[in-house]
Amino acid sequence: MNKVFIKVLAVVSVVAVLYAVAAVVATFTQLAAAADRIHLGAGQPVFWSLLAVFCALVLYPLVLLLRLPKAMQPPVDASAQEHAEYADWLQRHLAQHPDSAVAALASSGDVPAALLALSAQADGLIRGTASNVFVSTALLQNGRLDGLVVLGTQLRLIWQIGALYNLRPSPRQLWYLYSNVGGAMLVAAHLEELDFAELAGPLVNSVVPSLAAAVPGLQGVGNLLANSIANGSANAFLTLRVGLIAKSYCAPLARPERAAVRRSATLAALALLGAITQEKGGQIVKSVWAGAGSAVGKAAGSVVGGAKRATAATGAMVTGAGRSISHATSEVMDSTAGLFQRKEKSRVEEEPGKKLPR
Repeated sequence: MNKVFIKVLAVVSVVAVLYAVAAVVATFTQLAAAADRIHLGAGQPVFWSLLAVFCALVLYPLVLLLRLPKAMQPPVDASAQEHAEYADWLQRHLAQHPDSAVAALASSGDVPAALLALSAQADGLIRGTASNVFVSTALLQNGRLDGLVVLGTQLRLIWQIGALYNLRPSPRQLWYLYSNVGGAMLVAAHLEELDFAELAGPLVNSVVPSLAAAVPGLQGVGNLLANSIANGSANAFLTLRVGLIAKSYCAPLARPERAAVRRSATLAALALLGAITQEKGGQIVKSVWAGAGSAVGKAAGSVVGGAKRATAATGAMVTGAGRSISHATSEVMDSTAGLFQRKEKSRVEEEPGKKLPR
């Protein structure tokens, strides 16, 4: 039963890797077609150039890994002599480490402390890489670009962990790691098709100020943030998992069992993901909300300023109109009074003997 399960996993890994390669080639084909429309005949050079860069991106870390010595795990059911040989090899290997602190600990005979120092450095490297993936994929919001970012970052992370321990996994372990990277790239490429707004809405609304619900049009900001944070969290989780698996395969601590490695890497990745999401997600929400608040403030300021200017203009118009009406009224009254005086004078002149009023 165990052999059948291993064969099924091998087939699934092959399919995942081939499908990932096909997805990348399809992306390059679309880019080449776009380049051909811009400049006729540029499609072929663009396609082969992108394919060459992709092959270099995949093969270069692999070549560097294969040049490292193979990780040596402690023997199972070993005799005292075999165990002593393993301990001696481990001390000599760590004593030649490029990190002077690790080399000093190993040279003094404190091998466990040297391994703990390397483990802390590996954890920091994995966490930092996952944080970068979280931020970049949350902001890009493009499935194909997210897939390429995850692919390049995880391949580089595997090589960095191998270089940190100065050891490499076995070819079988490398194949398993690369199949996980291919699966992570496919997941990242298709995450944009999912709408996480309804699932992650309460989480984002607890971070976003309640003013978003009161201002028309800002509800969409919460949905965008929900999808962004959910996409970034999923990609960061996959990166954490790949990094922790690579650490288990490179660290010369114990003979790794695939099922145990998968289980422990998944649990550890979930534990680290909460801190990354809280830290980086909070930064993204604050920056986006600050931008939205600034835009709303500018819009409100423009509306208030426009209202003030309109009110001032209306007041000036009313004042001017009032002055014009008053002036016109005075002229009409003066004209009317003069008319009455002229009529009275002419009537008196027509009646002889009648004196004019003094």
